[in-house]
Amino acid sequence: MDLPICEHIKPGGARCGSPAVRDHTLCYHHAGLRKAVPTTNLFVFLANPHSEKDPYAQFELPYLEDPAAIQIGFMQLIHGVSQHRLEQWRARMILSALHGAAANLRLMDKSGAAGEKARHKG
Repeated sequence: MDLPICEHIKPGGARCGSPAVRDHTLCYHHAGLRKAVPTTNLFVFLANPHSEKDPYAQFELPYLEDPAAIQIGFMQLIHGVSQHRLEQWRARMILSALHGAAANLRLMDKSGAAGEKARHKG
């Protein structure tokens, strides 16, 4: 019996690969994630989050789950700062968060690789 695979595509282009929840297109993790994590837009601020007239409304920060997503975040931050769309304090906060996400991703990759080696030895 073939199990349906989660249809979530990471920003880097890799497919999730986990089994999808029965009668759904996403795995348990990504189905919950879509409900819990709002789409974040660095350029349209909370005062008007649904503005279709803002030319920067198209720039949405993806869920930071892979190196490509973090790179997209850095590029959007650079663009926002260079276009004077972000206050200095906000840019620093986002930069710090992106650095933290990158460091966390490296730790997750290391612990995942260590766990994989342990499984193959056992």
